[in-house]
Amino acid sequence: MASKKVFIARSGFYAFIDRAHPKHEQAVAYFRYFAEQGYFLYSDSMTLTDVYNQIYRNISPSLAKDFLRIIFVGNINIIYPDQSDVKAGLKTLVNYQSTDLTFGQALRAVLANRRGVTQIFTFDYLHPLFGQSIFYLPI
Repeated sequence: MASKKVFIARSGFYAFIDRAHPKHEQAVAYFRYFAEQGYFLYSDSMTLTDVYNQIYRNISPSLAKDFLRIIFVGNINIIYPDQSDVKAGLKTLVNYQSTDLTFGQALRAVLANRRGVTQIFTFDYLHPLFGQSIFYLPI
């Protein structure tokens, strides 16, 4: 049986919030599926900051504030890095062969891995770290 834990990345949140985004309808379908199937959703403080800033710049400061308000009363588990997570993220970044991995991506992969979250909901490229894969809706 597949794990019912999914990490929500920046692109998944933003596509869901921005109704003009080309992947908005897909994001809505993902979140509907997560709710119907009882998935445990995770994200981290850096992702939330990134999404807040993107909404603030591209849509509206008041919607950005509403986004955070809803996150904190919702059921998404927010992961906060500690010192060992940051060190593991740095080690992952330094030892990774590709130069297009960012520190934020490495740290997010460490945070998800340490909590047993192997599926990531994103519309962006996902580096194959720790056996993590992109979550796809079953057809």
